[in-house]
Amino acid sequence: MRYIWALLISFLLLGASIEDARKANEAYDEGNYEEAISLYKKAIDADPENAKLHFNLASALAKSGQSEKAIRTFEQYKSMTTSAEEKAKANYNIGKVLSDNQKWDKAVDYFKQSLRYMAGDADAKHNFELAKKKKQQQQNQQNKNKQNQQNRQKNNEQNQDQQQDQQQQNQQDQQDQQQNQQNQQNKNQKKQQQQSQKMSRAQAQKILNALEQKEKELLKKFKKQETESSKSSNEKDW
Repeated sequence: MRYIWALLISFLLLGASIEDARKANEAYDEGNYEEAISLYKKAIDADPENAKLHFNLASALAKSGQSEKAIRTFEQYKSMTTSAEEKAKANYNIGKVLSDNQKWDKAVDYFKQSLRYMAGDADAKHNFELAKKKKQQQQNQQNKNKQNQQNRQKNNEQNQDQQQDQQQQNQQDQQDQQQNQQNQQNKNQKKQQQQSQKMSRAQAQKILNALEQKEKELLKKFKKQETESSKSSNEKDW
């Protein structure tokens, strides 16, 4: 996969700031992209209609990782040229920037646009097919991730339902246990009450029997006293 950026670096048109453009090219070739950007901007200020300077600035921006600015500058370059070949190169380079950022969907569109201007560009065809393949893989991965997320969500919901069911069952078991304990306590209390009542009746009967016995003894004693009194009154006083 080739980059077209470097091919145009040496094709600068003559302008008011040839020295800045030359230094910008040197900085670009040496990999000093930030310096190249600064010098290209300075050259553009001196020669704003120089389309090639805009192309080279876009190339330096892309090399420095400023993808969005690079794309905007390539788009600006496209509006400044009527050459089908130059538009094809700009679209190709935008496609490359998008590919480097794994934005395969948009990359496919730009490579396709590049091929509309230059149908015989083998590199554009190669990158177009590669971008389509990567786009499909990306979509498949996204679908897989989405399905996995849905499965995880479904599993989480099922786990939550199971946890809720288990909590409800635990609560019910606890309530049943408490109810059983309460029933057993009530049963024990009732049994104790019955035993207490039974003991009270037995005690009452015992007291009653004791009273009856005492009454009998008192009655017997009273009768004895009467008998003795009667005998005493019937005896003659000689």
